[in-house]
Amino acid sequence: MKICFLQKRIFPYFGVMALSGCLKKEGYETDIVIDACEKDAVLELKKAKPDLIAFSVLSNEHTWLRQLSSKLKREIPAVPIAVGGVHSILYPEEVLTLSGVDYLCRGEGESSFTELARRIALKKPATDIPGIWFKRDGAPQMRGASPLTGELDSFFEDRGLYYERYPKLGKLALKVFMSSRGCPFHCSFCANPSIMRIFGGKGEYIRRKSARHFVEEIKRVVSDYPAASLFFADDLFAVDAAWLREFGPLYKKEVNLPYICTARIDLLEEEHARLLAGSGCHTVSFGVETGNELLRKGLLNKSISNKRIFEGARIIKRMGIKIQTSNMFCLPDESVEDAQATVDLNIAIGTDYMFTTVLLPFPKTALADYCTEKGLLKKEYSFEDIPNSFIQDSVLSLKDKEALLNIHKVAHLCLRFPRLKPFLMHVAKKIKCRQLFLFLWLFGTFIRFRDERQLNLWRTARYLWEYRKGL
Repeated sequence: MKICFLQKRIFPYFGVMALSGCLKKEGYETDIVIDACEKDAVLELKKAKPDLIAFSVLSNEHTWLRQLSSKLKREIPAVPIAVGGVHSILYPEEVLTLSGVDYLCRGEGESSFTELARRIALKKPATDIPGIWFKRDGAPQMRGASPLTGELDSFFEDRGLYYERYPKLGKLALKVFMSSRGCPFHCSFCANPSIMRIFGGKGEYIRRKSARHFVEEIKRVVSDYPAASLFFADDLFAVDAAWLREFGPLYKKEVNLPYICTARIDLLEEEHARLLAGSGCHTVSFGVETGNELLRKGLLNKSISNKRIFEGARIIKRMGIKIQTSNMFCLPDESVEDAQATVDLNIAIGTDYMFTTVLLPFPKTALADYCTEKGLLKKEYSFEDIPNSFIQDSVLSLKDKEALLNIHKVAHLCLRFPRLKPFLMHVAKKIKCRQLFLFLWLFGTFIRFRDERQLNLWRTARYLWEYRKGL
């Protein structure tokens, strides 16, 4: 039995690595095809000769899924196609009605998807697996959501799946890990509140690997694939002081590589920052989202004050740790002054690296409904309207759209070169030339990546080149 995963973008997906690790434990063979890395993904899948094709899909890839699954069904009709990932959890009906899709995994698939593979291998029906949706006479058959994976220490994520087929990914100096799953908060721009509702009663939502298992997982990777630094990409890495007290000495003794991690700034206390600094953390990443406190609390449902952001930033800086922030532009109700305030807040708290995106509301969410009611989105807004990129444009009909997009593009340059800020802001408000501002964004991103991830010029250029198709 051979399962071949298929995805669009050029980076290892945690869900795919987890599933591959579980499937290999059961004796199945796995492979991966990344569309952005191939001239012809369908041809590569034919060469792989899988018994099951498994798409992993983000919600802004719905059109890609529809087109490629349909082509695969025409080219190799005997091979069943399953779809997983956050898009299938949030929008199962839209996915399963696509003509090229046979199965849908709604949820974490360590148990349910592995069981689907077993049934297909044995040529047995797969109509009673919780969380596995299927078609009967062309009509979707729904099976709720699969149980949450309770024990994250029961398997190791299989990074070799990616690194063996695409060695260039294994050579990247920054390696990304995740120690936990789940987030207890309800920010309106995040899929987490919806996912939390879907998994109600399906098990413990907030889970974490033991410190020993997590360190062992890191050691297994960095011993075979060189790394200059690591990124711990949990929704909330720096939240449990007791876990950090156990993790820090183990990591320092057995790995001892510099790392970036995530935090929620209103939960971060002095002890967290001290433990992070002692174990080798050089940068903490947290969400500012917007400089307008009312927008942050009201529209985005993120109840953190500017005062608390300042306090948390001071704690981080006192420990000699740098700050990376996440910020959004082109929000509904956002003014040019609000966008400037986002940049100003980052400068004031001493942010070292600004990560910026353009807000993209997904169909059938409260945020999309709000935008429709305000006349910022057309009433028939669907997945066909979603752009490939979170960077270049906004789907909203905003009053000062061009200026907001331009401020987004120059935000990090304003932070990095504050003397240029008045000039860059003036240009952003007055000039309409998307190619110019995209170039400025690329330049600012190059500088940010080089400094933030502690890479040399060559490694930075190579890293960005690998991910260029996602821009």
